[in-house]
Amino acid sequence: MRKRSLPIGKRTVLLLAAALLVIVALSWRLGGESLPTLEEMNMAQGESAGALPVYDGEAWQPGGADAEGFVEAIDNGRFALRIDPKTTQIIVTDKKSGYVWRSNPPEPELKEETVKGLLLSNLKSPLVVEYFSTDGSDKARRELINTASKELQTSLLRYENGLQVTYTFTQKQIRLVIQYELTGTGLIVRVPDEGIAENGNYALFSLDVLPYFGAARAGEDGYIFVPDGPGGLIHFTADRSSLSQGYVSAIYGSEISNVRSDLNSSKRQTKQEAIAYPTFGLKRGEHAYLAIVQDGKEEADIKAMPPGLKSTYYNVGVSFKYREEYLRRSSRLQNPVKTVESSRMKLDRSVEYRFLNGSEANYAGMAGAYRQELQEEGRLGAKLAPVGHIPLNLSIIGGNSEEAYNKERYVTATTFAQASEMVTELNDSGVHNIRIIYFGWQSGGDFNASQRFPIESKLGGQAAAEAFVDQMHALGFQVLFEDNFVYIDSERSPVSAKSAGMRGIDGTVFFDWGEQFVLKPAVTAGYVYETVAKLKAIGVDGIHFNWLGEMTFRDYESPPVERADTERLYRSVLSYTQQELGQAGVYRGNDYTLGAVSYMTEFPLESNYNLIVDETVPFYPIALHGYVSYSGTPGNVRSDYDREFLKAVEYGAIPSFYLTYEPSRVLKNTPSDYIFSSRFEIWKERIRQEYRDFDKLAKLYDKTIVGHEKQADDRFVTIYEDGTKVTVDYAQKTFSVQDGGAR
Repeated sequence: MRKRSLPIGKRTVLLLAAALLVIVALSWRLGGESLPTLEEMNMAQGESAGALPVYDGEAWQPGGADAEGFVEAIDNGRFALRIDPKTTQIIVTDKKSGYVWRSNPPEPELKEETVKGLLLSNLKSPLVVEYFSTDGSDKARRELINTASKELQTSLLRYENGLQVTYTFTQKQIRLVIQYELTGTGLIVRVPDEGIAENGNYALFSLDVLPYFGAARAGEDGYIFVPDGPGGLIHFTADRSSLSQGYVSAIYGSEISNVRSDLNSSKRQTKQEAIAYPTFGLKRGEHAYLAIVQDGKEEADIKAMPPGLKSTYYNVGVSFKYREEYLRRSSRLQNPVKTVESSRMKLDRSVEYRFLNGSEANYAGMAGAYRQELQEEGRLGAKLAPVGHIPLNLSIIGGNSEEAYNKERYVTATTFAQASEMVTELNDSGVHNIRIIYFGWQSGGDFNASQRFPIESKLGGQAAAEAFVDQMHALGFQVLFEDNFVYIDSERSPVSAKSAGMRGIDGTVFFDWGEQFVLKPAVTAGYVYETVAKLKAIGVDGIHFNWLGEMTFRDYESPPVERADTERLYRSVLSYTQQELGQAGVYRGNDYTLGAVSYMTEFPLESNYNLIVDETVPFYPIALHGYVSYSGTPGNVRSDYDREFLKAVEYGAIPSFYLTYEPSRVLKNTPSDYIFSSRFEIWKERIRQEYRDFDKLAKLYDKTIVGHEKQADDRFVTIYEDGTKVTVDYAQKTFSVQDGGAR
């Protein structure tokens, strides 16, 4: 079953992904069922905060300032960093191109600036601190402070390869440390948690680091890149006079227990997708940078502002969150009031800037830089193997449960025998590479983690499942079972929400969609372990995971499980599934799953239609193509069939469909009611036609995308590493493939 909600949360973890589960010791008691603990699964939940060091030593007393007041602090041969000791503004010079990147606009330009007061001082500051008073009831009232503050004391310290700046706001008794290091590709900015002190009646809420780095004026040649959907551009030339807000979005989505989702979200209504990859960028003429948020990305927002809101500049940056604001209810009789967490999220923070010039100074070059970073981190894995025919992701809905006469009854949409008949017919008609994802195989349907087995008898039971898998293997096709190991329906499952459910920011078990609660990540891992063992005996080739690839969250149990802990544990579960069964798939594909998944479905190919975003571009597809396969919206649930088909072609996606043997109306009273038209007899010819079109791109399946161009408003060209060009014309509703000749 497929449902959607707002995504979730964070921290760092030591997880042993290869040898996931071994021993036997303690157990979760969940409705009378025993599951292994993390210790039994040879996994740890997290590691201590403050991994980044704060350096001690004699303060650096810079001398020999240039005409602007800047002094060189670091030079690695490729880049040089200068700092103004008074303002702590920085300048990074690309010694190869000679281009200069500034943390803030130069003083002569600011003579034309129209904003005054705090907004003007923010524009001159390399950081902006948001803080609140811990003394009193009004914690929701937050204030801003920056380097223009008269209470600020700073000290500089040079260390090997870096410069450390310590900021102390003496009256607020808040201290923080910023570290700058040059690399072979640019600059890394770090904020070690060890360097933060809150010794008075004030505390950090958020920190904007280099919010005006590379800021540009309206009318310049260039744009801001934001991670909106597959990628979005905010051009410097567009009219912004009607905009009342900029772009602000949380990486991997807001904290789920702090943003209650719509009760109708399971109906697949259009809603904003969360950021799936922690990047942003900026292009000015023939120069650009890509910024990659690293440490602390799970508790960070990407902010991009047009002129007229905060200044007369376009600017983009990262804002690190140190506490959550939430609604607290002191009693059932009182209305909830806004307040802020007392404890700080003790996490290191960092962002890396990679500088680009010439032909690489564009969104395709930024995507290439992101791909390079993923490769350096070992998170992409090997390239895909070449294929003779393009793969088709074929999701087959077996059925689900509905309520009838105060009881649950299973409604069958496609038995295993019928599924075999459908796939065989497609194969005979020329669809020669199919990945089958079978839904609703669990006893009584999904959302009841404790009763997956035996396999639903109305589908044919385990014997029919084994026969189906064997038949598909004989055709050369792989079979995965779809499953949800995250959400539990408390009314349909004996699993204890109190014991197994994640706790929200208010300390209570978090319920979404009324009676649905979210399993603790460790419990999820236990159920996956149990399920993998049973599916392996059947011969299933993998699991397609609901939720693991699109949401992360913070469990506020004491001690808390941070969002990064959840991510890493989910990644470990995916790796284990790959190891034991062969494949693991996810929806959407947040970047923390990379290297642990075989493919992604419902991959972001469309923008969120944010008013500030002028153009949607394939940044994420460019970064991943040739390393992991992905499909967009399934063909029979597209809202604009032709346009979305062409978008999939333009962005290098593979085809996908949802199918049932019976009419989809049999599922209208089940959780699978999001499928409106899926009957095989209706869609089989369209699948054959679309597959023939996609199969023209089979030779590009394992190739990286190296370029993407807009030739006209409705005409785009995607360029692959072998020189092949795929041209998509939306006005003519056509695409063409120009062979590059290379092999």
